[in-house]
Amino acid sequence: MKKPLPLEISELLLLLESCKTIKQGFQVHAQIILNGFHRQIFPISRLISFFALLSSKQGLDYSQILFCQIEHPNQFMCNNIIRGFSHSEFPEKAFVFYSSSMLHHRNRSPNNFTFPFLLNSCARLSTLKPGIQVHSHIIKFGFHLDLFVRNALMHFYSVFKRLNDAQIVFEGSPVRDTVSYNTMINGHALVSQAGPALHLFREMQDFGIRPDEFTFVALLSAISSLNGSRIGKQIHGFVYRNLCCIDSNVLLKTAILDMYAKCGLMNLAERAFSSMGSCKSTAAWSSMVSVYARLGETEAARRMFDQMDQRDVICWTAMISGYCQSGQHREALELFLQMEGLGIRPDEFTVSSVLSACARLGALSFGERLHGRYIEGELCSQNIFLSTALVDMYSKCGNIDYALDMFNRIPKDLRTVSLFNSMISGLAQHGLGESALAVFREMESIQLRPDSITFVAVLSACSHSGLIEEGKELFRLTLNDYGIKPLMEHYGCMVDLLGRDGCLEEAYDLIKNMQFEANSVIWRALLGACKLHGNIKIGEAASQKLIELEPDHGARYVLLSNMLANTNQWEEARRVRKLMEDRGIQKPAGWSYMELQGTLHRFLASDKSHLQDKEIFSMLQDMTTRLKSAGYVPNISQVVFDVDEEEKETVVSYHSEKLALACGLVNSSAGETIRIMKNLRVCGDCHSAFKLLSEIYKREIIVRDAIRFHHFKNGFCSCKDFW
Repeated sequence: MKKPLPLEISELLLLLESCKTIKQGFQVHAQIILNGFHRQIFPISRLISFFALLSSKQGLDYSQILFCQIEHPNQFMCNNIIRGFSHSEFPEKAFVFYSSSMLHHRNRSPNNFTFPFLLNSCARLSTLKPGIQVHSHIIKFGFHLDLFVRNALMHFYSVFKRLNDAQIVFEGSPVRDTVSYNTMINGHALVSQAGPALHLFREMQDFGIRPDEFTFVALLSAISSLNGSRIGKQIHGFVYRNLCCIDSNVLLKTAILDMYAKCGLMNLAERAFSSMGSCKSTAAWSSMVSVYARLGETEAARRMFDQMDQRDVICWTAMISGYCQSGQHREALELFLQMEGLGIRPDEFTVSSVLSACARLGALSFGERLHGRYIEGELCSQNIFLSTALVDMYSKCGNIDYALDMFNRIPKDLRTVSLFNSMISGLAQHGLGESALAVFREMESIQLRPDSITFVAVLSACSHSGLIEEGKELFRLTLNDYGIKPLMEHYGCMVDLLGRDGCLEEAYDLIKNMQFEANSVIWRALLGACKLHGNIKIGEAASQKLIELEPDHGARYVLLSNMLANTNQWEEARRVRKLMEDRGIQKPAGWSYMELQGTLHRFLASDKSHLQDKEIFSMLQDMTTRLKSAGYVPNISQVVFDVDEEEKETVVSYHSEKLALACGLVNSSAGETIRIMKNLRVCGDCHSAFKLLSEIYKREIIVRDAIRFHHFKNGFCSCKDFW
């Protein structure tokens, strides 16, 4: 039998070029060894490139093994490994490899190809610091005037929305090309700055630099923030006049569709979408799904989503995010589970949207699973976008201690205003005003400038914790110190703060002296304070304003009738109730959620539809018996005027939060914390009962109502009966 003829090196390299998988690459490597070419630099260099540019963990590991076997590796090999890392799931390793294999080696020092690959890696990280270090190395090695490098620097700064830094690099460039302008226009598009993007486009024309399809894609994205049709139509026309074969350019047609959709011109967007025929891209479908969802038309968005032949992670995220934005959080979680079932790995935007849904529903177990499966470890502290979403989720799901622990583990140089806002807001909801003020002072100490949202959060913290003087001082001095003009939300916090302290005249005067008309939230806060302190005069004025602003909102009538009932003005209370009935207005239905083993359970008052209704009502009976033994008397002073289905004294025991608690006691182990979420404020009767039940059953019960958290433990509530 004849031996096979040895292969020429050129034949093997041609074979390598045709390889599509790592297994095929291994086979070519074996042939290179068998034919005695493994000691030659050129074929090994090509092998390193092939394996590195697969950008898989196995491929990059193998390329580094080959790299280490070479006595004198060169720049080309290093650059390809860095390039491979820049496209991989672990771009941070590009910087590690660069530091160990190039930085201190004279024969393979970095060149003008090294730095763009490094900057592309840095642009995919969640922190700015490595990119700034690379920028200093660019200057050190003398590549700061290289056009290729400067374009990469502009891209890096733009990704982090550091447009001022990108502009400095741009203006310092001795030569600019189409890529330079495209990068800057795209940077302005990322922060919705249409004006500067249009200025750069005109400058391109003045300097005779011809735009390409990517210029128009970036420009169309930028002007979509204008919400106007004139400029968009002009750019659309310019595209047709300056670029050939636009009908076959799916990228451009998708950008045009997206621009019209975001400007709210759905007829033009639908026309552009239809004109794509069978060439509709996944991005075009995603754009339509996203816009319909953003407009609140989730049924239309879902119909389009279901029609798609292929769905990428962007499309799934658009639909999930749409559900979240329209308040359909359960649907968002259900769709995410479908996505997981198909083996599609979510990106950080998907995870952030799902964490938001968990936060709104109080679905702690679901959120913990996401945390453990997708963002555990170093990524958790390094990706500030996801860290902020996690802090918010844990806070809103009742685990404020873990949220604070996570916050404290995030490096100070990575903390953002959004992160501080989430932490302060979470502490405020839990009534931890002193801790919220401490976090606010820490924010000031690291010279992060608070925004208007920060002050809403910290003023709310003062209100929930009864820190009256601190709240007044913040409103009077800090808003002025930071030059932030008080908004409706700030006044709302102050009215709530003053009202809780019984300063009703002062709160009323503050409303009357505002520079704009108070909204229903402010009048609701004042009416709630009047009910608390029994001030009928101001309460009636507040309720009249509320009924004028929201004549069909039942809760406003109920609050007024309850206030009148509290002061024994029964005839007036009945008159309000009669007015409500005559107008056909009903109080919003109260419901409560609780999570069991990753599944959400919803309860309405006196609801018997749960699969465990027998066990739940048996536990309710046990709760009632034990409460009576402890001397508890149901508070029925407002039952008649509260909700229709709870007209009788005995029905007080069947409020939705009590059903949820009974379900929790049935399905949890001794000593386990029970978490409940309620859509309305917890009623006074349930609040009193839960304090006793926490002691009777030796449980911590955490209830999130429409306003704040209540931590019931050992017979006490964290709100100190101040809610």
